[in-house]
Amino acid sequence: MELTKNETIMKYTALVYAVVFIVAVLVFIVIPEGMLGAMNDISRALFPSLPLAADSGKFWLSLTVSMMATITALSLLIYRDVRSNYRMAVPLVTAKFTSSLLGLGFFLAGFACVDTAWNTLANLIILFSDFPLGVLMLVLYLQVRRERA
Repeated sequence: MELTKNETIMKYTALVYAVVFIVAVLVFIVIPEGMLGAMNDISRALFPSLPLAADSGKFWLSLTVSMMATITALSLLIYRDVRSNYRMAVPLVTAKFTSSLLGLGFFLAGFACVDTAWNTLANLIILFSDFPLGVLMLVLYLQVRRERA
């Protein structure tokens, strides 16, 4: 049976996500300081009043890579068999919305609790990168689910 238009879009969107998440994991593992350094360079140039992001250590890197590996696996499952695995979009969307809300929350909290220095551009970038990915996959999930009803 041929895939519907929405299933096809979701399938290839999941493939793009998998590739993006694999690249992100490699960046997180191989050059985390370079990633934070680039964000801090942008922050210095565009938002000099914001504090700079600092590395939180390998503990958090391990947890971050674990989450990225999970959403990569979810994306690949959707890509391989969108018809059977389209529901895998729900935990993927949950992860993207959770990181978006926390990034925004920490950014805003940094203005209230100035000594934390949480209001970094890096925390805001989480919102700008993850929220659109979550919204797109949620919309595709809802469209595919509606087709099945």
